[in-house]
Amino acid sequence: MKVLCRYILSVAGFFGIMNVYFCRINLSMAVVDMLGRKGHNSTTESECEGFGSHGGNNTEEEIKGEFDWDQAERGLVLGSYYYGYTAFQVPAAWLAAKFGFKRTFGYSMMIASILTCLFPWLVRMNLYLGVVARSLLGIAHAVSFPSLSGAWGSWAPPMERTQLNGITVSGASAGTCIIFFLAGGVIDWLGWASIFYLTAAVNLVWVMAWFYLVYDTPQKHPRISKEEKEYIIESIGSHGYRVENKTPWKSIFLSAPVWGLVLGHAASNWGNYTLNQQLPTYLNNVLRFDLGLTGLLSSLCFVLQWIVCILASWATDAIRAKNIISTLWIRRINTIIGLWVTGLCIVLAGYAGCEAPLAILLLLLSAGLNTFTVPGCKSSMLDIAPAYSGIVFGFSNTISNIPGFVAPQLVGAIIQDSTISEWRTVFWVTAAVHVAGSLLYLFKGSDKLQEWAKHDSKSNEAQNKEKF
Repeated sequence: MKVLCRYILSVAGFFGIMNVYFCRINLSMAVVDMLGRKGHNSTTESECEGFGSHGGNNTEEEIKGEFDWDQAERGLVLGSYYYGYTAFQVPAAWLAAKFGFKRTFGYSMMIASILTCLFPWLVRMNLYLGVVARSLLGIAHAVSFPSLSGAWGSWAPPMERTQLNGITVSGASAGTCIIFFLAGGVIDWLGWASIFYLTAAVNLVWVMAWFYLVYDTPQKHPRISKEEKEYIIESIGSHGYRVENKTPWKSIFLSAPVWGLVLGHAASNWGNYTLNQQLPTYLNNVLRFDLGLTGLLSSLCFVLQWIVCILASWATDAIRAKNIISTLWIRRINTIIGLWVTGLCIVLAGYAGCEAPLAILLLLLSAGLNTFTVPGCKSSMLDIAPAYSGIVFGFSNTISNIPGFVAPQLVGAIIQDSTISEWRTVFWVTAAVHVAGSLLYLFKGSDKLQEWAKHDSKSNEAQNKEKF
């Protein structure tokens, strides 16, 4: 049985996004060893009893690191990636649309491999050279999601768009889980620089596979079967292909359905960033779990996200194919689960207090169910503008990465003594953002091809024949 080329693309995209997260998060893991660990006395007062090494009278010895950065310098290095990543989302989407997602994503990941490999050498020379390297890495990675979102305009039959996109996007959760699970052992064994060399090497292997396996359109693929190629072309129709140099920027920026998915995307990211960045701190400082158990539980969040993303995406397309309910309504339901239910879970986790098993269950549900937004509002661009899905996603991803800067600053302003009451405030804010961010999509979202996303099929078919 021949493997379908569109699913090969989806799996290749999955491993590509996984590698993006390998190279994004490796510094978050390495910085602990780079800076060393201060001594910790677990007799520090806490509202909850300890679990593991932080309970009782255990202490941790001080471990000296290679660098002596203050908190501002540490934050500068960690945050430098996101400045480049956020700023270049729309230009990256334009590049992918202009030159094809295969070359744009492939070459950008090759550059990412080089930057990742050079980072240890550069940061040892000078802090700011390390900052520049991470900023450039963010720019290179800015291509990833817009490229793959745009790919489905040419490759995904309408009733398979959600699951194909879901498989690819789930690489983020898988990559986060794997790097959290493995990086600590690699760093302890070979030193902090080794995690950069390892992730760079794995990324480079993926680049070679990508250029061999993937092509921009079914018409360009030399190994696709005639049946699959004809099925994809007939299913997508003329509106799946983008007319050169005619991006309707004004219509995109003024579209209520576009802003609905943008705000839903941003709300989802707010909750995800808050949990990703703050969950280990909450488990360690409030519930008093030891570091090993904290890492394991944090990884479980991403395992659950990975599973939910794939299953929910598959179920969504199955429901759409059988016409059980409309595409818009299943996306609305997914969005409500991904934002409202998760908001409720995280608030209840705050009120679970020191009941650790209940609090952990609620936090896992809040993190895991968040990926219902992938087959929800985050896939809306595939319905309303498949030919411009990469551009729309690039615009959406620009706005939705702002919480990456704002959320931790707000949490820092609220959390002074790491009390349960302070964390309840953080959780209430997260729930409020989830609900508020969903409203425009729930009321103004659409599953209809927008007028500005349509173009003349005859001229487009002629262009396609000339191009292919």
